[in-house]
Amino acid sequence: MRGPLPHMFGQFRNLTAGEWSLLVRPRLLLMVCASTLTGALLARSGAWTEVVRATLAVGLLSFAGTLVNQVQERRIDALMTRTCHRPLATGRLSVEAALVLAMMLLATGAGLLFNRPVALLLGLAAVALYNLVYTPLKSRTPLALFPGAVSGALPPLVGWATCGRSLLDGGVLLFGLLLAIWQVPHFLLLMLKYRDDYRQAGLPVLADRLGRNRLNLVVACWVLAVGSVLVAHGVGPGLGLPARLAMPAIGSWLVLCLARQMRRGELRPLFVRVNMVMGLVIAVLAADRFWG
Repeated sequence: MRGPLPHMFGQFRNLTAGEWSLLVRPRLLLMVCASTLTGALLARSGAWTEVVRATLAVGLLSFAGTLVNQVQERRIDALMTRTCHRPLATGRLSVEAALVLAMMLLATGAGLLFNRPVALLLGLAAVALYNLVYTPLKSRTPLALFPGAVSGALPPLVGWATCGRSLLDGGVLLFGLLLAIWQVPHFLLLMLKYRDDYRQAGLPVLADRLGRNRLNLVVACWVLAVGSVLVAHGVGPGLGLPARLAMPAIGSWLVLCLARQMRRGELRPLFVRVNMVMGLVIAVLAADRFWG
């Protein structure tokens, strides 16, 4: 049988495991699913089927958004060493095939949330912010990171709402705020790490506009903001004593790492520490749900 759909999906069968990894972006997908799972666990009210449903739905929506993003940025990706081997950038996968799969994933993810209107709206809002605001702005201004940060902060709210909790109940909003603020230094340090790639692709680089010292100061302020929200978790609602102690400790460790790197005048190594912080936070909140 020959036709457009068999031809499209034949392209996916021809992709190597490495190309699938570049297409799926597993680290990003894992982070989104983990934050959704954490939001659902913090709700402490949903059945395990609701927790799994929220995580699966957001994972599907995230993969759909990633595919659309790679369609939008395929020409830019082809110019960057970090992304030039992505299947859409190399032409190994057609735009049509990627969009068909993205729409199928989007419909399935939205369908899983259909009976939870608030969760559904939040999930679709995250995709819209990522693909319709962040991605188009990325080639124009480094300030695109802010709508990107808001998009990345919505998955735990989806998990919370899927489990039947009102966003006004508290608890998850503080975690969402932490995720939004955390993503700003994450993005800034990512830009600093790959600034040559960004320049090569013609993307705006904040380091070129601010200069090294001012950029270091901006990053330091946002890292301190992350530390402050982590301390606030220590007095926030809904957490057991171990988590209340652990969250400020993680924040203090991050601030100490920042001080050490500021003395050395090189903030790029801080990228790994900032990422580690969110992993630790998710582990602490998940553990609090099981043993709190």
